Amino acid sequence: MMRALFLRIVLAAALATLAAGFIATHQASAAELRSRVEIDGAIVTLGDLFDGAGDLAGRAVFRAPDLGVTGALPANEAVKAAVAAGLAVDRLPTFTSVSVLRRAVTVETDTLKTLVAEAAAARLGAAIENVDVTIDETVAPIVAAATATTPATLAGFVLQPGSGRFNATVAVDIGDGTRSVALAGRAVETMAVPVLNRPIDRRAVIHASDVTTVRIDKRRVPGSAVIDTDEVIDMAAKRPLRAGEVIATADIEQPRIILRGDLVTLQYSRPGLTLSARGRALGDGAKGDIVSVLNEQSKRTIQGVVTAAGTVEVTASSGPAAVKTAMN
Repeated sequence: MMRALFLRIVLAAALATLAAGFIATHQASAAELRSRVEIDGAIVTLGDLFDGAGDLAGRAVFRAPDLGVTGALPANEAVKAAVAAGLAVDRLPTFTSVSVLRRAVTVETDTLKTLVAEAAAARLGAAIENVDVTIDETVAPIVAAATATTPATLAGFVLQPGSGRFNATVAVDIGDGTRSVALAGRAVETMAVPVLNRPIDRRAVIHASDVTTVRIDKRRVPGSAVIDTDEVIDMAAKRPLRAGEVIATADIEQPRIILRGDLVTLQYSRPGLTLSARGRALGDGAKGDIVSVLNEQSKRTIQGVVTAAGTVEVTASSGPAAVKTAMN
C-alpha cells in the first residue's frame, strides 16, 4: 500500500516536471502578431507578420499591397494562416487588423527630365546643363521598389532635332519586374543671354540692375546677339529697347557724354604751351569720339577728342598755328 502510494507521488512529480518543461518551451517559441509591418517584396511572410516565427519565418502567406500602398489585413486571417502553417500562437491579438505597408520610392518628374536631358544632350552634342526639357502632360506619381539600385532607366528615346520633339520610354523597377512609362515633349539646347528686365529709352544708360540672364532656345539667338552681360552694362541704348528682348550689338553704344549744342571746354596742351577756350559742340560724342566744336569767340570750328563730360581735347593734326588761330 505504501509502496503504491510512493510510486504514484513519484509519477505525478515527473509528469508535473515534464509539463512545466513543455509549457516553458512552448511559451518561449510562441509567436506574436505585429500590428504594423513594412515590407519590400510582393509576398507577405510569417516572419513579416509575427515575432518569433522561427523556422517558419520565410513561409509565404499573403500577397503584398501595391508599391507604396498600405493595406489592412484582418488579424484573424493572419492567425489562421499561421496556425495552418504549424506556427504556435498562444495569445490572440487585441487589434482587429494588421497595417501592411509595401515600401517604395517615388520617381520624381525632375528625375525623368534628367534622363531625357542626358539622352538629348548626347544626340545634340550639347552639355546636359544647357538642355531644357518640357513634358507635354502632368506625369502621374510613379513609384519604384525601395530596394531598386536604379529606380528608373531610359529604355527608348527618339528625338527630332529640328523641332526638339521627343518620345521616350522609361523602365521603372517595381521589384518583381519593370513597369514602362511613356513620355513625350520637347528637349532643346539653350543658351544664356542677357536681357533687360525693364524698358530702356533711347540714349539711356543700361545699369547692372537693369539686366538679367535667361536661357532660350539656341536656335532663336541671332548671330548679332550680345552674349556677354559685361558688354551690355554701362552702355547706352541706340533705340528704345523692350524688357525681355535679346540685345544686338547694333542696339547699344557708348553713352554720349557730350550732346549737340552743349557748351564745352576746349583744351590744347604741348610742352611749354597750354590753351583753353569755350565752345559749343556741333555734334554728339561718347568718350573717345571726335567731335567738331565752334569757338564762339573766334567763330572758328575745330575738332577734338571727347575725354570727359564737357571736355574736348584738341589735337595738333592741323598744325600748331592753325590750332592757335582756332583757339583764340
